[in-house]
Amino acid sequence: MSENKLHPLIADCEVMVSAGVYDVLSAKLAEKAGFSTVVLSGYGVSASHLGEPDFGILSQSEMLDVARRVCRAVNIPVIVDGDTGYGSALNVMHMVRELMHLGAMGIILEDQTWPKRCGHMRGKSVVPMEEHVQKIRAAVSVKKEFDRPFFITARTDARGPLGLDEAIRRGIAYKEAGADVIFVEAPESVDELRRIVKEIPGVKTVNNIEGGKTPILSLEEVRELGFFSVGFVLSGLFAAAKAMQETYAHILEHGTSKGLEDKMMPFNEFTGLLGLEEKYALDAKFKVG
Repeated sequence: MSENKLHPLIADCEVMVSAGVYDVLSAKLAEKAGFSTVVLSGYGVSASHLGEPDFGILSQSEMLDVARRVCRAVNIPVIVDGDTGYGSALNVMHMVRELMHLGAMGIILEDQTWPKRCGHMRGKSVVPMEEHVQKIRAAVSVKKEFDRPFFITARTDARGPLGLDEAIRRGIAYKEAGADVIFVEAPESVDELRRIVKEIPGVKTVNNIEGGKTPILSLEEVRELGFFSVGFVLSGLFAAAKAMQETYAHILEHGTSKGLEDKMMPFNEFTGLLGLEEKYALDAKFKVG
């Protein structure tokens, strides 16, 4: 646990707050900061591992490969962005089974057509509601094979192309299909968020995406509205990209990294994050002679 002071609503477990991560390093940093759960973001993995936008280019095998390494590296629950499941209900079943074997704590499944795109991009379209209902049922059937918790979050992207009424209708249907958590992507006002909480039964989550369509909420607002959890799913990625952009520009302009020391993690702190001293100890223990 980090020495950072936790917000009272986090410390008292009144709102679950998840950090969005995109690789092992970002996951370890989130764990060190004190987050109790992380979400492996498809947007973030596509950007960091492929250098591509969240536009349906990332494959299921690529996402599972990153998920495997992240789950092994941290001791907090990892929720994995499963996009649409990358195919039919059979593809969903395969992905859920793989994630449960490798130790993930949950999956997010959305009802976009494939190739999907980020929920806050234009030009989205969604599959018929019953098609996604069957994917949720398929995911639930696999979950029952394992004797441990696993959270299935059903996401609908219908708000953009079909309107809020249809998004709420789908949220209700996905809950009835067995989803543990309902996620209506990209509502555009606090009033819309209120309707989502009021009209869809069960547990709901919301995303805080800087520059996106949904108003950024404080934890107090999240609690007041009645959401179970909130994800800051791209905050770390955007912050890291900005920091690296400024660092590289500074080096090119000044021919040195001097002056940037207060913006960087010190060498010893960074190697400590990665467990260097533990590796020294293991190396000494098993060294020949």
